[in-house]
Parts: sequence; structure tokens; C-alpha cells
Amino acid sequence: MHDERTAPKRIRVTGLQEAQLPALVAAEQACTARYQEIGADAAEVPARALSDIIALTRQHDVRVAEADDEVAGYLAWRDEAPGVAYLEQLVVHPDHQRRGIATRLLAELIERARELGMEQIVLRSREKASWAQAFCRKAGFAPLGDDAPAKVRAWRSEQEASGRPLTRSGEVVLWAVIPPMADEEADEDEGEALGDG
Repeated sequence: MHDERTAPKRIRVTGLQEAQLPALVAAEQACTARYQEIGADAAEVPARALSDIIALTRQHDVRVAEADDEVAGYLAWRDEAPGVAYLEQLVVHPDHQRRGIATRLLAELIERARELGMEQIVLRSREKASWAQAFCRKAGFAPLGDDAPAKVRAWRSEQEASGRPLTRSGEVVLWAVIPPMADEEADEDEGEALGDG
């Protein structure tokens, strides 16, 4: 399958702004429709309403991606004990998928989590969502097993101890390493801190 669309000239990631909310609700609805096409029940994968997206900001860092000044998607994540980045939601409107938007949002999460000293990301994903599974594999995510790092296994133990199921029917938990800052980036940051940048 060949995609005729061109990549956006500019992808900008910002904090959530009120003017972006209607487009994010539309993205949620479009993505939820894709999940329902593969057999997910609306109760299993509900679209977040306006109030739900706003509520995410209470406990999550919500970042919004704009492709050439058009709202394309968002990501919501938080720091969870014992110090892993938990990716709650990553939504890119189907009209903007496969154009680097999700990759750019994930890069923003990685940068912010790295600044806080985190070394792993965890998320829950629908097993039947082949597009989501392909993106996660390409981004370096793997199923959560006993070979996961100690913090990821400790996160799993805390989730299981909470009394809530770790996953819902049809979900899988995935994890990935947050790569250390590249030497070039570290040198640039050091130069900026010293006033050389």
C-alpha cells in the first residue's frame, strides 16, 4: 500500500491549549471508530470526551502535536512508582497517521522522562490493533515479561497489588528503554549551560 500524502513540513509539540480541544475530541472519535472496526466494544475502548481530556491534565503531562499548524494528535503520560514513564494515551487522527506525528510525540515523552531520570516507558495496547502494535515494535517496545528491567517488574507488581487487573481483555502491556542522551546532545546541552550555545 502506497501512501500519497506528504509528510508535514513542521511538527510542533506544545502543552495542551483550550483551542486544541475540539480537534482532540475529533481525533479520539476517529481513532475509536478504527478500534470498533476491529471488533472492540465501545465500552471496552471508549472515546475520551472533552471533559475526559481536560481531566487527564490533573495527573498527566499532556502534549499536543500540530502538523503544519493543524492539530494532529496528543499524548498523555505520567511518572509512576517506582520511577517509570507510564504512557496513558497516544492518539493521532487517522488522517495524520504514518506521517511521523506519533514518533515526534514519543520523542517528546522520552526527552521529558529522561530529564526526570527515568529509564523505561510502559504502556497498555490493544493486541488486535495491528497499526498500534507495528508502531510499538518499531519504537522498540516489547511485551512485559520476567526479562524486563527491575523497575518495570516492580511497576507490574505494584499494579497487581492495587487490586485492579493489570490489563483488560484484549490488552497487552509493553515496555521500552529510554535511551540515554546521545553524546552530541549532551555536549550541546553542556555548551548551552556554559554560555557557549
